[in-house]
Amino acid sequence: MINWNTQDAHLIISCASASQFPETTQKEIVMVGKSNVGKSSLINALTNRKRLAYVGQRPGKTRLINFYHINDELLLTDVPGYGFANRSKEEQIQYGVLMDSYFQQRHPAMMLILIDVRRGVGKDDIMMLDFARYNGIEHAIVLTKTDKLSRNKIANERRAVKKEYPDVKVLEFSSLNHDTREPIIEYMRSVL
Repeated sequence: MINWNTQDAHLIISCASASQFPETTQKEIVMVGKSNVGKSSLINALTNRKRLAYVGQRPGKTRLINFYHINDELLLTDVPGYGFANRSKEEQIQYGVLMDSYFQQRHPAMMLILIDVRRGVGKDDIMMLDFARYNGIEHAIVLTKTDKLSRNKIANERRAVKKEYPDVKVLEFSSLNHDTREPIIEYMRSVL
């Protein structure tokens, strides 16, 4: 079982191109999701840090791939959010090239697919679920922003996701409720 020592957590590098990717032997967990879904908030919660990952107020702020060293065994990787319409055509092409390079050169041990519980599973999320399954990447869905809905509505959304994806682990996360981080950490530790 992997050691979850967040005392040794820091940003290694923010990469705009594949040539900047760090050489490591650590297991890698990649976090994907729409812009403004809460990837940075989840990284901060998992590492028990308030400002390890920058939490932007506007969608589409993360434009680089950020690699976070967690301990000698683990990397958390935050990739730019998909589906942000206000990006220029050139930026969208650069995003596609960067993501293609990431998945061609890196071999993440796990993918966390973050989905805003209020929005449900979108076509880009389905594409990432299919991609993870096709490539044999262990994956889970993390329903984020659960503090924005009632427990009943969250339970309904969770049931709908489980019905559609019965073989995928579904977890919940709220940046305002630290109890939601432990099940995510335990799941990652059990898989890795």
